Amino acid sequence: MRLTRVAASGVALFGAATAQEVTKYYDPTTNITFSSITHANGVSYRIALPIDSPVADAIFQIVSPNDFAWCGLAWGGHMTQNPLSVSWPTGQTTGQQAIVSSRFAYGYYAIPQPYDSATYTYLRGTSANATHWQVTARCQGCTRWSSSDGDFNIEVLSETVLAYACSSVAPEAPASNTSAFNVHEQFGIWGHDLQAGKSARADFDEWVRGNAGAEV
Repeated sequence: MRLTRVAASGVALFGAATAQEVTKYYDPTTNITFSSITHANGVSYRIALPIDSPVADAIFQIVSPNDFAWCGLAWGGHMTQNPLSVSWPTGQTTGQQAIVSSRFAYGYYAIPQPYDSATYTYLRGTSANATHWQVTARCQGCTRWSSSDGDFNIEVLSETVLAYACSSVAPEAPASNTSAFNVHEQFGIWGHDLQAGKSARADFDEWVRGNAGAEV
């Protein structure tokens, strides 16, 4: 696995705070209710959580204009010491049209490494077209983690700080979720209302059953 082209200065600092509004969003393709934000660059980040889950569990959705060749979500609100869900279109017109790469960066000048403590399952709505690409996936392991910064569980919070990064430069091997990719061109942080995307465990499980695809 080659990760060497992820620039050291890389993945540099998530920094600029955004002032966009987080709202409740119903996705007609999957019937999932998310808490959603669309940033000024046109990229939407959506999260659904089960109430009182015994395990780390979440559904997320990234919807991006084709101007961006990859976008990432940092679950801890900054580049380092938290799970990163990095997604991009594969360039394929059939089959797996968009993918997610599980990463974790141990320093601001370190290459983000594969993160095996998070397991992803693709859900309906992972696709690409002439204007946009999107990933909809369940992540088991994104909302609770341990690092040198401490132990974290964002599921118990009503609001948390998240971060994003995007680039117009495609990963080296877009069809592979282990591909190397270059430094982001845009980044930001925001306060995300998690409560707007929390639902009963039974509803969450039904969303997974009704939309599940391949596990990665």
